[in-house]
Amino acid sequence: MHTVGPIEAERSLQRAFRKASVFSHLMLVALIGLFARWLDDQPDQMLLPRRTVAIHFEPVKFDAARFAPLRLAGAWSLAANDPRFGGVSALAIDKAGLVAVTDAGAVIRFARPSDQPAAADIEDLPNGPGRPGYKRHRDAEALARDPAGRGWWVAFENHNQLWLYDRDFSRALERIDFGRRRWPRNKGIEAMLAEPGGLLLLPEAGTSVVRFRGSRMRSSPMANPKGRLSEAVRLPDGPTMVLARRAALDGFHNALVLLLPGDRLGQPIKLGLGPLDNAEALAVEPVPNGTRLWLMTDDNFRWPMRTLLVALDLPSGPHPQLKSN
Repeated sequence: MHTVGPIEAERSLQRAFRKASVFSHLMLVALIGLFARWLDDQPDQMLLPRRTVAIHFEPVKFDAARFAPLRLAGAWSLAANDPRFGGVSALAIDKAGLVAVTDAGAVIRFARPSDQPAAADIEDLPNGPGRPGYKRHRDAEALARDPAGRGWWVAFENHNQLWLYDRDFSRALERIDFGRRRWPRNKGIEAMLAEPGGLLLLPEAGTSVVRFRGSRMRSSPMANPKGRLSEAVRLPDGPTMVLARRAALDGFHNALVLLLPGDRLGQPIKLGLGPLDNAEALAVEPVPNGTRLWLMTDDNFRWPMRTLLVALDLPSGPHPQLKSN
């Protein structure tokens, strides 16, 4: 008769414990996955009616020399009593003021800063990808006027879609779907410009330029050591200026850079913002003696990040390089 010794019995128990431990870990992973999937299926933002609320402009002091050769014309921290205010990802000049879209699918209209009491009109986009009430479905990242004058194009990340809204953002007119696999999650279109007969699109990675005309899309590579791209504007005299950012251990590094012929980026102009200021939105307008850039940051709906509005003036005259100091 074979007798099981103490050592063999201990080894048998060790194998059983190992199998039980592996099974427990697999069960834990499965439960975590199911819980994450359940969370992902829950609405994460409130659906609210259109509101007009007071908007507060608190002046912010920056060292003007840290924006050279641009002139710092003003900087403000913005706040409004509406949970949709924040997460600004794109900006444009409209009528007598500014219009911004957020990465939660809201439209915010407000006047330029002044000494007078001001208000912001806030509303959710009337339609868009996926289901309303889910931030990941309505992650709007870019805004551009329709070249044909029909209204506004809005680019949505994750779903990789463009939606055309009328001039008042009251209804959707058209949709372009590039497919969920066209760009990785959270790395879709971040900047968009109107061009004759079409649109110029910049994915966040900053390694390509996409030109979309009619139903045809053409992508060309971009040499870019400047970091991720978050916005672009066309200056009054023709050049395109791009907003680039890089996240490091000491915070965000934001810069403006010209898009040169051949889809190359020029010398960066460093922006002397704070380490937690994530520059995401940019608009341009002519002003006496030059051109003004309006820049906004994304607070990610979390403190201590903040929603800033910064006015920067370019000098008058041609600026083929705009080299930083």
